[in-house]
Amino acid sequence: MATDPTPSPMETPPTAADLERDRKLEVLLDEMVASSPALPPDFAARVSVARPFAPWEVRRAWAWKAPALAAGGLLAASLAVFLAPLAQLAPSTAVSLWGHLVSAALSSSVPAALAAGPALVEAADSLRATLSPGAGLGILAAGAATGLATLGVLRRRAVRVRR
Repeated sequence: MATDPTPSPMETPPTAADLERDRKLEVLLDEMVASSPALPPDFAARVSVARPFAPWEVRRAWAWKAPALAAGGLLAASLAVFLAPLAQLAPSTAVSLWGHLVSAALSSSVPAALAAGPALVEAADSLRATLSPGAGLGILAAGAATGLATLGVLRRRAVRVRR
């Protein structure tokens, strides 16, 4: 087991004393593991509980709250915007329009965006005729609030390392 001497952009670079202390600890741990015939049955559970949680790990459910909320918000906004023409279009037409827009957005970025332009203009015109300006502003405000809340949650969660 070797330490990585390159610091991450978020932390201060380790000093020579820190690297030496880490090296000595690794040697000690290697000697302990080599001299021990068998580890206790709950050793892995105790180690995972004792070590700090890294933000890129997925072993705790609360780490998925912000991504799940963002994905749910995007899906809800997509359904609200693209199924809104149901009031003036036939249900099959509105669903096929929404399906074409989603498949165009997911297939390839620039050509699909260029091909979806007329459909987006048609959808915007039907939305403009269906929704009042206040409702449209409400949907935009809800989307902006969701984005700001997500940004706030992600910025608030700071990584703290115990020493």
